[in-house]
Amino acid sequence: MEPSTIELLDFEPPPIFCNSCLGSTDPEYLTYNLAVSGVLLAIVGMIGLIGNMLVVKTYLHPEQAIHSTSIYLAALAFSDFFLVLTAMFLFVLEAWRHHDYPTLAYLYVIGAPIVFPVAAVFQTSSVYFCVAAAVDCFIMVVLPESVKQLYCTPRRAKITCVVLMLICFIYNIPHFFELEKVDCLDEDGRDSMQICPTDIRLDPAYYAIYYTYMYTTFLAIGPLTLLILLNICVVFTVVTKGSSNENGEDDTISLILVVFFFIFCNFTALMVNFMEIILNDPSMLVYFVDLSNLLVVVNGTANFFCYLIFGTSFRATLKKVVLGSPAKRSAVLWINDEEHKNQQSHALI
Repeated sequence: MEPSTIELLDFEPPPIFCNSCLGSTDPEYLTYNLAVSGVLLAIVGMIGLIGNMLVVKTYLHPEQAIHSTSIYLAALAFSDFFLVLTAMFLFVLEAWRHHDYPTLAYLYVIGAPIVFPVAAVFQTSSVYFCVAAAVDCFIMVVLPESVKQLYCTPRRAKITCVVLMLICFIYNIPHFFELEKVDCLDEDGRDSMQICPTDIRLDPAYYAIYYTYMYTTFLAIGPLTLLILLNICVVFTVVTKGSSNENGEDDTISLILVVFFFIFCNFTALMVNFMEIILNDPSMLVYFVDLSNLLVVVNGTANFFCYLIFGTSFRATLKKVVLGSPAKRSAVLWINDEEHKNQQSHALI
């Protein structure tokens, strides 16, 4: 007997199980994922949140905020703070929700479609704030004084940061349409929800253009190549001629190390992207993805220690920020800076 029209209209597709969108359900991987993303990433992330807050407060202190490099590094720390925060939500909750924590699972499913694109925005802005800081350092150390006075100003740095943040948001708008909540059945047959990629995210043309070619060009090979070239020029100049950076040679060295560390950590993420194309083995790839995510958080955390260990002026200002000392020198520096600007304007007239 053929089904009636009403029966066909009432037909519903069979429910999916809540592990259908997981990268891997292998018990060994779930244990690895919990150790790397659920525990280690959480510990590093907490340190990173505190460190980046201190970096922002230090580089926006009146003694530091008169330098363009300080503005870029404060912006980088601001971006890294939210990068680490969103990464902890996505990866720590995702790791623990598979171990009978329904509240964490619910929070992850509700928040992931919004937190994921926001995390992508701040990951992109961290890349380009690092590039901006490297360009600023290159101008300060390598190029003539006239170029430095023209481009390395706090006002120009603030405008550049705002423009970069806007561009990063626009670039990542497609990520807002990549994840969705899907009803599913858990292991006990109860109704639940999971996060799955949308049809847009699964579209081969979209993935090839946006993830393979655009990501490789604008977030991987392009910025990394530029950073390597800039750092080589800066290091060569510092070694042969010394640093003319008004923040001091120690602060230039700390910025060089920050860029080198950024290159190392993000190079792994680039390798994961290439492995995904070449190997096409999800069961093996998930291990490298977790390691890549951890390194991104490590990179966002380690900058504080680079500044702390190698940045003389950073340590001095940080001490005042922590102890609440008044910024006596800042007024003198600000007056000198204003007088220098007035002399420049008179010369131009």
